[in-house]
Amino acid sequence: MGRFIYQHFGDDVPRHIEVEYNRMLRREQYLEEREMGFRAMSADFNAVQEVMPDPATLPTNEIADERQRQRNARLNFLPVALEMLRCDFPEGYELIKDYYFNKEKVTLLYLVEKYGLTKPVVKYRLKIAREKLKSFIIAHENGE
Repeated sequence: MGRFIYQHFGDDVPRHIEVEYNRMLRREQYLEEREMGFRAMSADFNAVQEVMPDPATLPTNEIADERQRQRNARLNFLPVALEMLRCDFPEGYELIKDYYFNKEKVTLLYLVEKYGLTKPVVKYRLKIAREKLKSFIIAHENGE
């Protein structure tokens, strides 16, 4: 950009308005000069395509693959863990079955009314049932 050129309006415009207008013009010019230094230049599609690798050739994320494999294994073991929970903690099994595996969305208040318990008791039993399911699955993974 070129040099800033101060604009004079003559005697019709008050001096303080002229000064403020030129100050704003100079600020805008300064910001545009700064932006030019940080602006990304546009590139054509072919140049970008040469730089960007093909997704099929990228290395796979082994940690993410291992986590997905572990999650799938846990989901496959879930029916067995639910049967173990049914034998070990039948009240928790019924709550888990109603809360997570019901066809319609179920609220805690519905469970409170259905089982005649208080809300903290329902939350506590759900927590215990989830912990037992988790311990069953982890024990299975560890071969116990």
